[in-house]
Amino acid sequence: MPHWNRLLVTGAAGEIGSVIRPALRGAAKHCRWHDIRPVTDAAAAEEVMQGDLAEPGVALAATRDVDCLIHLAGIPRETGGTVEDILRANVIACHAVFEAARQNGVKRFVFASSNHTIGFHPADALVGTEERPRPSGQYGASKVWGEALGRLYADKHGIEVACMRIGAFRARPGNARELGGWISHGDMASLARAAVDAAPFHFLVVYGVSANRRALWGKDEAARAALGWWPKDDAEAYAAELEDKRPPAGSVAARFHGGVVCEYGFSGDPDRIR
Repeated sequence: MPHWNRLLVTGAAGEIGSVIRPALRGAAKHCRWHDIRPVTDAAAAEEVMQGDLAEPGVALAATRDVDCLIHLAGIPRETGGTVEDILRANVIACHAVFEAARQNGVKRFVFASSNHTIGFHPADALVGTEERPRPSGQYGASKVWGEALGRLYADKHGIEVACMRIGAFRARPGNARELGGWISHGDMASLARAAVDAAPFHFLVVYGVSANRRALWGKDEAARAALGWWPKDDAEAYAAELEDKRPPAGSVAARFHGGVVCEYGFSGDPDRIR
């Protein structure tokens, strides 16, 4: 018997939302899917809402009577829009959803963060959840903001917050970097379901990556244990075809965890980045 009455997923029509929704059926008595675009494949018993979460009142309506939510909505990558687009979708709308959750008494908030919160750490370093943020770009910086809001709303308002630092989400990895940072569709769906089903927690950060033997994002065993989530897939199955798909040695993209995103518009001195 599900312990949530109503589950909300924002960004439900997006790449991740479309994959995880089937796994979330049965996680709550009622499921509500929300997006700025139409959700056209909802089941008959599922509620669908549409609107821009940055507009006044939209987030408050979306979170009404909700116990638990997964916030996926936003610009999903560095090249997904202008800085102004990222500010509106990933900062203003994110704050609106957190604040609406507080006002409506939401108990658990699962936030779609990103590995790009730590993108300027050296590519050969194992990075966990305690290292300081070093975003790859404007998108990564917006996700640092979201994680900071999560910590604030957990500490100040008692909402349970889980931040998922999602890796390269796709059906199969696309380059050598993703041999470490890939998350499969199946592992993403199981992570979302685990975050909804888990016993009570306060605040946690977990890396959304598959069980890749080359993974250099982690040191999050306590968070995984709290969620009861252990990924199953390994990008190594694709290694032979991807080994040569890597940036030139010594390039900015090769030197930092954020890969080519760190390279976009780069005008600094990589040797000063320690």
